[in-house]
Amino acid sequence: MATPNNDSIGGEDSVPAIVALFDAERHEVQSILGHALSLISILVAYSTVVGAVWATRPDTVPHALVPVVPIPLWMVIAWHSQLNSRIFAHNQAIVVLEQKLLDHIPSITYPTRLWIGHTSGRLVNEIPILLKEKRYAIAAAAIITYGGLLAIVLALTIASVVVPVFVNHDWQELAWAMSVVYVAIFFLLAASYKSTFGINIDTMDEWAKSAHSSFPDLFRTRHGYRERS
Repeated sequence: MATPNNDSIGGEDSVPAIVALFDAERHEVQSILGHALSLISILVAYSTVVGAVWATRPDTVPHALVPVVPIPLWMVIAWHSQLNSRIFAHNQAIVVLEQKLLDHIPSITYPTRLWIGHTSGRLVNEIPILLKEKRYAIAAAAIITYGGLLAIVLALTIASVVVPVFVNHDWQELAWAMSVVYVAIFFLLAASYKSTFGINIDTMDEWAKSAHSSFPDLFRTRHGYRERS
């Protein structure tokens, strides 16, 4: 029987407690995804407006602003990278909790158990898996989605350097300086996304233990921690 100080029944984890944690994690991911979609909408809207004005009324754009036009886009991508990392981190918790819940449903067996929940999305959305399994048609949609957004940002960035140097013939020093900045940002964000894609349960365990060791005051609970034997 469960007691006020013990949420387990018969030595097993409490299903209501697992469900509560699972719902909290899922809600957090849905909230982050909403913010990420809003950022994508901002990126597309900004690019569309700037591109339309630049193509139809280029004289209305101050030449001094041309080299810095892409800055908001790169800020959006940087913010999206942060949100993406949070989603990957929360998804590891979701996987653990899903497996805990599936332990209480023995009728769901292999291989069905492998794809129920979070992992079902990975099987149809994660590009490395799709390419490895030769599901090229689905992979193409994912590549077009993310590749298209990157192409928009890169096109606007390249134009912001090319126009001052080869068309307007002014603010060239600023354009070249910003080109160096954009290249640095590109590689930094590429590294950020690469790190995000490497997030899994093992890395989360490693990072959490390291953070707890380095910042014990920030990772402290009333009841402390205990390692599973």
